[in-house]
Amino acid sequence: MRSILFFLALFGLAGAEERRLTLRAAVEQGLGSNAALRAADARVQSAYWSYQKSASLQSTQVTAGTIAGSNVPGSVTGGNNPSGAGAGFATFAANGRTDTYVQVTQPFLPLGSGESARRVAWEEYRQVAAGYQAAQAVLRQQIKDAFFNLVAAQDLLGVAEGNLRVAEEVYQLAESRFSAGAGPQLDLIDAGVQRSRAHQEVVRSQSSLRQLQAALAPLLNLPASDLLVGEGALEVPRLELDFPQLLARAEENPQVSSALSALERNRASRSLAAQQAHPTPLLTAIHDWTTQTYQLQVGLQFPLDWGQIRNEVRAREQQVVEQEATLESTRLSVASQLKSAFELYQGAARNASEFREKVLLPSEQSARITQYGFRSGAVPYLRLLSSQQNLAAVRKEYIALLQSAQLAWNAVEAATGRPLVFDT
Repeated sequence: MRSILFFLALFGLAGAEERRLTLRAAVEQGLGSNAALRAADARVQSAYWSYQKSASLQSTQVTAGTIAGSNVPGSVTGGNNPSGAGAGFATFAANGRTDTYVQVTQPFLPLGSGESARRVAWEEYRQVAAGYQAAQAVLRQQIKDAFFNLVAAQDLLGVAEGNLRVAEEVYQLAESRFSAGAGPQLDLIDAGVQRSRAHQEVVRSQSSLRQLQAALAPLLNLPASDLLVGEGALEVPRLELDFPQLLARAEENPQVSSALSALERNRASRSLAAQQAHPTPLLTAIHDWTTQTYQLQVGLQFPLDWGQIRNEVRAREQQVVEQEATLESTRLSVASQLKSAFELYQGAARNASEFREKVLLPSEQSARITQYGFRSGAVPYLRLLSSQQNLAAVRKEYIALLQSAQLAWNAVEAATGRPLVFDT
């Protein structure tokens, strides 16, 4: 808390709002408030209602009209008017009378094309939904990467502050010994230099932390001035699945799902194009109010193709071939990304574990012994300085290894398309 207050004072952020976030809270905040995701969700809803539209019967057309009567020689009252505007209907305007009728027409698609049209709309909906899931996966990985980068920066700031405390203590000891004539002035000068360097390292770490806070804030739709504090620790997540199992899960990657839906949509579009050559049902009912007569027309409309339908089918066939190649390329790309992230994770996890046991813990033990020896006068200053510098470098390297392992884990999750284990 003291370091945070110093940080606020240093950058003039005493009025900034502090937000403490766990990883889960950060992800939920980002996914729930992102404007691009809201737009993508609206596209999903639009595609869904387009599918519902394709599954519905076409609107029935109702026409109400009148045909003015005409005094044509030879026409008989109540009979047909051969030259009237309504020629072809069941009844026509009688001489000097007005004929009123209602016509009901039900449009249809070519035979067999209704199901194909629904398949096209359904696959378009699935493709848009996969795009939404892909946008979620990208944002989730960005948030998790930024969150763990922030946690790493907080840990590095802690290392820098620890070095500053040790440097301050060493300087006080060197000053006391020099004042008592028990230590050389050179040790005091060197201790002062190391204290200044440690202080500068704290300032640099605070600046880096602020930059990472500013990078995370927009992903969560928060003001950049907010002081974000990541609650959690860097560690190596345990991966229970082997590569073949992860590769099987990668089939659910939104990129693969989107490419697969696009392929199925193109196949359905090819069928739909071919079915435009099928006959189209016709259904019309007419009621003449003047003579109280009815007419029902049922028929089939047969298209004569002069090349448009045939060439459209050929174009759709090539789109299917193109999308098959795109799907294969997408699968290979996702598998490559997964393999790269998996190998990086395994290497980073193994290195972090070995580094902790063989380098970090022995270095911390050596530093404690050296500091005790320096306080008791048994260890020279140069040996203490070397031990401090080595421990600081080792701790930074260990944090970098943990950070690398965590980011590789995030990349594995992104390649599989869904979280493996959700951190709290």
